[in-house]
Amino acid sequence: MRKIAFSLLTIGLILSSIWVGLSINYIEESKSSETLYISNKIDPPIEIYDNNDLLSYNFSGSGTEEDPYRIENLNIITSNNYGIVVQNITKYILIQNNNVNALFGAIRIFNTGPDTIIITNNTCIGGELGIFVVISPRIKILNNTCTDSYDGININDSPYSLIENNTLTKNHVGIRVENNVPFSKIINNHITKNYDGMWITNSRNTLFKNNIIRNNVIGFFLDSTNEEFASLNCVIRNNLFENNTSYALILSAFMEQSFTRQNLVYHNSFVNNNPNGQSQAKDVGSHNRWYNESLKEGNYWSDWLGILPYNIGGSANTVDMYPLEAPLHSTITKIPTFFIGRVVLVIALSIGIPVLLAISILIVKKFKKRKLEKMEKMNEKG
Repeated sequence: MRKIAFSLLTIGLILSSIWVGLSINYIEESKSSETLYISNKIDPPIEIYDNNDLLSYNFSGSGTEEDPYRIENLNIITSNNYGIVVQNITKYILIQNNNVNALFGAIRIFNTGPDTIIITNNTCIGGELGIFVVISPRIKILNNTCTDSYDGININDSPYSLIENNTLTKNHVGIRVENNVPFSKIINNHITKNYDGMWITNSRNTLFKNNIIRNNVIGFFLDSTNEEFASLNCVIRNNLFENNTSYALILSAFMEQSFTRQNLVYHNSFVNNNPNGQSQAKDVGSHNRWYNESLKEGNYWSDWLGILPYNIGGSANTVDMYPLEAPLHSTITKIPTFFIGRVVLVIALSIGIPVLLAISILIVKKFKKRKLEKMEKMNEKG
């Protein structure tokens, strides 16, 4: 009887231990589900190739503009080529709050309906591409961090797109825009420590505004491959270009032809770029303007002498007619101490030139007087 009682007691203790363990695990799982985005849980890749695939994932939302499907709060680390693939879709989708690290590209969007995709607040790492977008008009790419990829953001054939408030760092190219992405806006992005901060090819009527482009090799390359699809009528204003080791801004084209044209560059701050060169920017295009004619204002150049227009490098032989005397942005680089020297130089020239001119006139008059006196003496002797 005692043996039976002892056996029952032992079984009871074992069952109790199992129940307690399960309870603890349940509590821990509940806690981790509340903070899934920062947990160690690894989620599988998302692959959506048509509208029907959306139903198999049981995402929140209904796919309307007011209630989009939500791909959110996932931690995807995979050896697959892509972490999230969305293509051939007409439904509305919000991709947000995900951490995605994949072999080739973190997020791939292809052939989606206009204004249906928003990608926001994701951390993206891909061997080649952070966020890759093709044929997706009016897409919005907002508040993402893309690092350690060949291209942080790469967007093609997607007119009227918005790329805003993203952080691009330690990529080969921070933001690459190629072919038929007109009437887009690239604004308020923080682009640092890439080889090329931005490389924009064949882009028309695009606004580049309020970007911080700092500590890259080349800051911003506005490029064209041919005359028909050239980059033109773009506005580049209110950007900070700082401490880029080569040119801060290049307006160029294939084989340095003059396709890139009729672009407007003003109210930017160029600070300590291309320190070993003669200019912080380069223009081999045509009819690009580096100042706002109606405002009579151009850009701030930290190496401007304080007088005369600022010379832009390149075969276009352009100038900033109205350089600004002070930067429009907060900078991490101190304004060069020789700025005071510029002021002194201007004052010295403004005072010195009239004085020198007056002295020259006096010398000439004195010389003429002596010559006249000498001639009079010779006449008297004759």
